[in-house]
Amino acid sequence: MSTADPSGFVRSPPSTYVKIINTARAEMNGQFGLILGYSEERSRYILVLCQTGAQAMLRPENLEPCSSMEQYQAQYQQIRNDPQVKQKIHELYAKAQQLLGGRKPEHAAGVIGLLLLFVTYRIGLSKMIMLFSLTMLLGLIVAPDIQTFGIQRWKLIVRNFPNRCRETIEQTVPQARGRVTNQMALGLVVIMILFAGRTLFASNTPRAPVVNPVVRETNSQRSLANAVNTATVANIIEEAYKLGYNDATSSLPFGTASLAELKEQITTPPSIPDDIDYDYPPQPPPPKSGGGFGFGSLMSLFMIGRTCYQAGMTGDGNFDPQLLMVNLQLLPMPQKAILGFSVFNVLKAFVL
Repeated sequence: MSTADPSGFVRSPPSTYVKIINTARAEMNGQFGLILGYSEERSRYILVLCQTGAQAMLRPENLEPCSSMEQYQAQYQQIRNDPQVKQKIHELYAKAQQLLGGRKPEHAAGVIGLLLLFVTYRIGLSKMIMLFSLTMLLGLIVAPDIQTFGIQRWKLIVRNFPNRCRETIEQTVPQARGRVTNQMALGLVVIMILFAGRTLFASNTPRAPVVNPVVRETNSQRSLANAVNTATVANIIEEAYKLGYNDATSSLPFGTASLAELKEQITTPPSIPDDIDYDYPPQPPPPKSGGGFGFGSLMSLFMIGRTCYQAGMTGDGNFDPQLLMVNLQLLPMPQKAILGFSVFNVLKAFVL
């Protein structure tokens, strides 16, 4: 490292957050700071403390770079304790309260949160993320014109929408600069909106339950069966009387000669009609596959391509796979999570 920056913390503009360690002042240990520069005369780094906003000068051995989570915590402390940020938040709060007719913005935020939960429950988490991404994309395109002209001049915003689409694409993909016209950019955005609409409004048809075949008996068949059963019982009684009479006239004990025959008639099952209507309900059609390459997969593929492009491009415009792997490992944890979800979403479209 250079003697003007022994730990390599100095950046322009300042962007290196460090953690204070092993100082004689116990209250300073564990605090976070933003490196502003390095003093060669005193061999110390100049930093601003994120929690208090005060400046300090510390030796290189008393500073260590923040991890990803510590960096987010340091940025949060810096924003929270910045007087200008506090004043801006107070102004935005007062303006929001005025727009809400004196109602507190946190109450409106609670209602919006409940509404988002209800919409997520109704359409599903994947569609909710897709809807949020589409809303953020449109907001990113029209936000500069809304800030410049105001929402009241919506006709001018709509007229300038193709130009803003082109600028957004050129900012996202620098290689497309000068190669995309306003009409081409507008067409790409419209296609993305149509993809999203087709996915968002696609009905999720539940799978029909499997129904076992049901044997249904008509009224005439039921009456016929009852009549057959009644006639069979009457015939058996008449036959029993006749057999008993024959035994008596032959001077034999009751049931001696014909008991076996009578048992055989009693145990013989009644005949069952052959024209019972076995009604088999029609089988439901096979469920449609839930996979497919839709708008969500397209957005995930775009996110993967953009991340790999930014992480693997060198300063001279060439793509370096080794640089890509190193930068992917150094990505913040939230960005790694988004990248992993995007990869899973793309694989799901082709595999599942």
